[in-house]
Amino acid sequence: MIAYRPLPKFMNRVKIARSVYDSGFSVDFICPKESGESSNDLIDDINVYRTEDNFGEWNSYLQLLGKYLIFCIRSFFLILKLNKNKNYSYFHIHTPPDFLIVAALPFKIFLKSKIVLDLHDMLPESVGSNLKGTIGKIVLELAKLIEKVSIYFSDAVICTNPYDKEIVLSRNKLDPDKVYVVMNVPNLNKTGLISAEKRDFNLDGKFVVLFQGTVWERRGIQTVVEAVKSLQDKIPILFLIVGDGPYQDKLKDIVEEKGISSHVKFTGWVDQTNLSRYISVSDLCVIPFLRTKVNERGVPNKLFEYTVHGKPVCASNLKGMNFTFSKEEVAFFEPGNAKDLATKIEWCYNNPGLSSEMVSRAKNRYLLEYTWDRMESELHRCYGSI
Repeated sequence: MIAYRPLPKFMNRVKIARSVYDSGFSVDFICPKESGESSNDLIDDINVYRTEDNFGEWNSYLQLLGKYLIFCIRSFFLILKLNKNKNYSYFHIHTPPDFLIVAALPFKIFLKSKIVLDLHDMLPESVGSNLKGTIGKIVLELAKLIEKVSIYFSDAVICTNPYDKEIVLSRNKLDPDKVYVVMNVPNLNKTGLISAEKRDFNLDGKFVVLFQGTVWERRGIQTVVEAVKSLQDKIPILFLIVGDGPYQDKLKDIVEEKGISSHVKFTGWVDQTNLSRYISVSDLCVIPFLRTKVNERGVPNKLFEYTVHGKPVCASNLKGMNFTFSKEEVAFFEPGNAKDLATKIEWCYNNPGLSSEMVSRAKNRYLLEYTWDRMESELHRCYGSI
């Protein structure tokens, strides 16, 4: 497996690797290194090999592209070295970016190895969301070409939700039976649910609204900050931001400028156990993504984590999440509309009984359609097909 995401921080990749391991494979995982990490590690029976990349340290998209390319080259030479004893039969490429497949292509072409392309993000949508103007249009067409080539050389393709599968099939000549949907849902057999009390975090008497994940501008967390500003004198609101990312410093400046520092708390990145504890003490969880091409199709893991913890969810009204839960199960609001979000938050505060009914319906949908057992079965079916 290859991913430009560090392990164990990105636990979803570990979860997938472990599932493949449990079905009878020996799994090696190549990923970038974060500060303080070793070059080789064993995580949940997965052999992790880290390249000398400083993950997360980039100041422009051109620099990020350079880091992708360097990682791709280093991955190829590491595979070349390891393959002398390993004789890899399968390569599982976790995107973004799609062109990481280049590191495995020589082994497919000359040694007949199989390739699984796991599209965690859609490259054209990512480019379309982040780059504008003439340069953006040129790079977008290049991204579409890269996607086509990557899919062409893949033996199976994994999408993270049914809407993504529709998009992939709409712009690629591809057998639908070659595309599998493995949604990013928690494996409760591994992580479990850890409970805490509000007093453990000095949150007694607060109506805790929580966001967890990487802090990007396009994730719309600033919309929640705006909503908190308008609600601070109406309800005892405390906005908990669990995670970190490139927009965090700017977001802290916004909070300071609005004078609501006492109503917003940044925890930084936490491990899975503490994440579960933070979610357990929240009263409402939010997914405030802005309407961008990449966000429109996404169904983030946090949607399911909030649900299995039994928490009401306020989420941006975007197609990917609309494909997954209905308005009877999730309180949808207009993306980027702080007033609409504030109205939904206040409604949840004033109507705990009705909020609980929404949670029950969402949990029932999860148990029927979205458990990890179901997704793992699809992952194993994908490997069985090749």
